Amino acid sequence: MQVQIFMGDVSAGKASKLQQVQERLDAMGKSAPIVQAGAYGEDGLVQILDVRAAGGQREILVDDCTRLQILKVLEWRSCTEDDPKFDDLVIHLARRD
Repeated sequence: MQVQIFMGDVSAGKASKLQQVQERLDAMGKSAPIVQAGAYGEDGLVQILDVRAAGGQREILVDDCTRLQILKVLEWRSCTEDDPKFDDLVIHLARRD
C-alpha cells in the first residue's frame, strides 16, 4: 500500500492535485469518487477505505483529512503490510488546513 499526502491550502494546489489524479483515472476508464473525510471519524475513515479496497478500488482519493485521520491511515497501512490484497493499493490524502 502506498499513501500519498497532499498538504497546504487550496491556493497551493491541493484540491487541483486530487482533481488531476481523478482526471487521470477517469481517462483510464476507472471511477474514483473523492471521499470527504469530514464525514468520518478516524476509525470510520479507515473502515471506508478498507471497504473500498475490498470492493476492488485500487486508488482511493480522500479530501479534507485531519492530522489524526492521516495518522490513523498510516497506522492502518503498517498493520496491513503483510497482506497481499493491499499491495497495489494507492491512497491519496489531502490534508485539511
